[in-house]
Amino acid sequence: MLPANPRLVRKKIPFPFLISLVLTGSLLLMISCKSMGPKTIPPDGFNYNERIADQESEQMLLNLVRLRYLEMPRFLNVASVINTYSRGGIAGVNGTLNPVNGPIGASVNGTWQDRPTITYTPMSGQAFAQSLLTPLPPSVIFFMIQSGWSAHRLMRLSNSMINGLHNEIGTPGERRQGDPQFHELLDILHQLQQDGALGMHFKGDWPKVDVELVLPVKGRTDSIDTSIARFKEILTLEKDTNVYDIQYGVIVEKPNQILVQTHSIMEMLANISWYIDVPEEHVLEGRTLPSFIPNDADLINVRVSKEKPRDAFLAIQFRDHWFYIDDRDVPSKNTFAVIQILFSMANSGSGSVGPLISIGN
Repeated sequence: MLPANPRLVRKKIPFPFLISLVLTGSLLLMISCKSMGPKTIPPDGFNYNERIADQESEQMLLNLVRLRYLEMPRFLNVASVINTYSRGGIAGVNGTLNPVNGPIGASVNGTWQDRPTITYTPMSGQAFAQSLLTPLPPSVIFFMIQSGWSAHRLMRLSNSMINGLHNEIGTPGERRQGDPQFHELLDILHQLQQDGALGMHFKGDWPKVDVELVLPVKGRTDSIDTSIARFKEILTLEKDTNVYDIQYGVIVEKPNQILVQTHSIMEMLANISWYIDVPEEHVLEGRTLPSFIPNDADLINVRVSKEKPRDAFLAIQFRDHWFYIDDRDVPSKNTFAVIQILFSMANSGSGSVGPLISIGN
């Protein structure tokens, strides 16, 4: 005879089956813990790489804006990233040995912990200050040119003068436009680079490297020969010579010598900061000075907006405004990348004598 309500019948799970189920779950938990470490490397490595790169870029832009408002730049270096994972589980069975009349119960508990610790080192001290204030060696600039970076962009960023020809300066104390022949010289260098007619010799061990500029005796095309002839004319170099010594300096003392007066990293950052747009009211209120507008505005364009920009390659918030580089502004993105590379190459790598900052979750 069937019960009045079949749904009220309590079905009992066989005791051996329950034990087997719990042990199987515990075993699966142990196996998953064994393979947890290697599986975290691809996603975590990518995510930390991306965020640290963003932090370095945002920090550089922030310091450029600080210099624009006559504030001192401050740099933090990510010294270490330590991420600790832990996973645990507890499985249990309780009840009587009588599977017919005794109650039977089981429990499974699990835990998961992700504990990143990021250590920041303030970049300061004598060695770091010296790396910021020392003029860039010409070998660094021409090594990057040889590596394929734009000669025009690099020389315009890093040089104040070549054989007496002046580059533009944006800082208020000595603001001026560049000499027309200086920009013509950079155009020729860039064209020779594009034509594969710009060679270099590097002698010595890094960072004390001597550089020689090598031009072909006979170009592959007439336009290359014309560019080379004009290059020699602008710098008053001998026509029959094709190898020229490059040195840091101001006054040419030997024939066939190319003297470049390079910026220090701090000079370069301070100079480029005056290209940045600022709110008009900040100038009127005396919080900063007017921006520098060069004749050739294709170097970098950092814009300002009251609202957060929607399509920014890079953006930081400062003084209730957003300063940003548009993601479609390829020349500005290129220039910003060059600034970061030059900063990295000039940095001595010395840590701060100040305290380390560790942030743990």
